[in-house]
Amino acid sequence: MRKWLCALAMSLILFAVPAFSHELILKPAKFNAAKGEELPIELQSTHIFIVKEEVEDISTIKAGIFQSGKLVESVLKPNEPDLRIDFSVKIPDDASSTIVMANKIGDIWSVTPDGWKAGTRKSLEDQGIKVVRASLTDKFVKTIINPSASDTNFNTEVGQELEVVPITNPANASVGQYYQVKILFKGQPASMPVFATYDGFVKEYENTYAYYTESDENGVANIKITAPGLWIIRASKDNEPGVPGEYDSRSLRSILSIQVK
Repeated sequence: MRKWLCALAMSLILFAVPAFSHELILKPAKFNAAKGEELPIELQSTHIFIVKEEVEDISTIKAGIFQSGKLVESVLKPNEPDLRIDFSVKIPDDASSTIVMANKIGDIWSVTPDGWKAGTRKSLEDQGIKVVRASLTDKFVKTIINPSASDTNFNTEVGQELEVVPITNPANASVGQYYQVKILFKGQPASMPVFATYDGFVKEYENTYAYYTESDENGVANIKITAPGLWIIRASKDNEPGVPGEYDSRSLRSILSIQVK
């Protein structure tokens, strides 16, 4: 029995690594802004949707507007008192909808006998620390400003390694209807778990979502919209191969934020 319990505890540690990392979420000050306006954006990190919990390391993050086929980077400002990262984007004149995005690359955490520690397997072992498992988590987020019923820019692919691409125009998202997205991994449709929730669904529990589904072989997932407000749609891919000496496995997270009226 004791051996079985030890094995169970170890398995929980190993497979809990990807869940440890906070989710990254983009929250604009508003979803409709005038052309030429500097729109404030919050980059939040949390396990509770949506309650800000910590400020991520900006050295591994690039964020801004997707324009003319590339990311136009904004200046990121850590906001410790409000537990968020602040930046702004200038709304362009050449599109009815604007895609804002952020990528966080290189978030490595290791399980040790003394708990979680940031760092690669090698860097920690060089300090004499025993590493049970090291995991890299990369995070990709997007949101869409100024969606309109006649717009065709909303479903532009921005080239994130794991990407949630709207099929349904965000301007047409409505309570009681299904909202359709396509999940891409390395540019190709992929089948994987897809979670969704809305701001205010639950504030008491971590990692709790209002809806679960899976994308099909064409990458298509359908989410039933049950309330108005800010929604996040999240795709996840775990247990990708690691890099010897650096990390044992890699996880990817991708979240699309939309407004439902």
